[in-house]
Amino acid sequence: MISYEDVLNSSGLPIFLEERRRRYFDKAVDFCREQFPGRFAAASDADALAHVRAAYGIGKSFGLRSERDHLKLLIATVHWGLGLATDPRLAQRLVQAGWLGPDLSARQHVKPSQLLRAVDDWHAEIRPEGRAWADAAAQTARIGASGLSGAEVLYMADEIWPAGVRQMPAQAWGAYGAALDADRQRWALDGGEFVLHALLGLRLGYRYLLEPTLSGFAAVWQADGTKAQRFDGFLRAALAMPPLLQDMT
Repeated sequence: MISYEDVLNSSGLPIFLEERRRRYFDKAVDFCREQFPGRFAAASDADALAHVRAAYGIGKSFGLRSERDHLKLLIATVHWGLGLATDPRLAQRLVQAGWLGPDLSARQHVKPSQLLRAVDDWHAEIRPEGRAWADAAAQTARIGASGLSGAEVLYMADEIWPAGVRQMPAQAWGAYGAALDADRQRWALDGGEFVLHALLGLRLGYRYLLEPTLSGFAAVWQADGTKAQRFDGFLRAALAMPPLLQDMT
């Protein structure tokens, strides 16, 4: 096993340092493809590598040094997204896991094992692979309301997928609603599309549209067509997501 002490503290030539790092990235991509085929089987090598590299940077900023700990962090980033450390819905979970300080600041030399327990608890609570999530996503097709705020969208999401919304502590609703308001302006969201966006953020991480391995969603925004066509493509992509975990394929 390659030690991150070797990678981070090597006094050798840069070419050897880069070789050690490349070997880890290759191993990490293989790990993700094996453990999370639902996300990575269809991802290109470039997108898979981009996820691994970004997760490595996150781990480094939190003081992770061993290959084992970086692989553990990959598990969390696949479930919660690469923006997990700034995701308003996860803030209190990450504080309780010791990943963030009480003021939501980054902490050094964290224990990824505690983070994984938090992921397991979240997964058990909301059952993101279950039928309830897919049914909720499908229900957004009948939502015709317009001019919704982020808070109103969350209440509508709560009506159709309460398990996913209520896993957030009460103090997270305001922050997550504000993040949704920013997304509404950025992506020109409205109606059922806005509610579906909120559901996907709860399921995949609030910055899922920027995730390298979820590029199919971003492609929907870039495609030509009417808003109705965009929503149809958006919903098809949401309902076509395969199970994330190996034991559910």
